[in-house]
Amino acid sequence: MNHAPPSRPSAEPPASPPIEDLLAATARGDRPAFAALYRLTHRRLYAIALVLLRRPEAAEDVLQETYLAVWRTAGQYQPGRAPALIWLMAIVRHRAIEQLRQRRRRALETFAEPLDEEALQIPDPGPSQAVDHLAHAIQECLRRLSAEQSRAIALAFFHGLSHEELAAHLRTPLGTIKSWVRRGLLQLKGCLES
Repeated sequence: MNHAPPSRPSAEPPASPPIEDLLAATARGDRPAFAALYRLTHRRLYAIALVLLRRPEAAEDVLQETYLAVWRTAGQYQPGRAPALIWLMAIVRHRAIEQLRQRRRRALETFAEPLDEEALQIPDPGPSQAVDHLAHAIQECLRRLSAEQSRAIALAFFHGLSHEELAAHLRTPLGTIKSWVRRGLLQLKGCLES
C-alpha cells in the first residue's frame, strides 16, 4: 500500500476568516451570519475577557454582553479603521474594564466610607469612539511585542490556530509557543491597562 507523505505546514498563514463579511451581514439582521461570527470568534474573545477578569463566570458574562453589543452595533464597524477582529477585541476589552470598575465600586461601597457618586464617575466616550480608540491601542500594543510573540498571537487570535497548530506551523516546540503566547498576552494586558 502506497502512503502519501504527511503534508508539511505551508509558509503562508491560513486565509483569514470572513469576519468583515459576517459583521456586515449581522448589521443587516442576518442571524445565521451572527451565529457563524460567534463560532469563529468566541474562543478568542473569551480568552481576552478571562485574562483581564481572571474569573470564568465573569468572562462568560462579559462575552455575552459583548455579543449583544455586536448584534446592536455591527453597522458601526468601519473596515478601513481596524481589522474586524481587533474591533471585536476592543469591545470585549471595554466591557471587561467596565466590569472591573463595577467590581471596584462595589468593593469601595462595602469596605470604605461611602463616596460621592460623582467621585466614581469615569468619563466614557461614545461607544464607537471608544471602540476605535481601543482597536488602535491593541494594534499599538501588538507592535511592542517581540517578533515571535507578535506573530504567535496574531496567528492564534486572528487566524484561530491552537497552540499545537502554532507549534507545527512555526516549527517551534510547544512549550516555547505556550510561553510566547502567555508572556505576550500578559504584556498586552499591561500595555492596554496603562
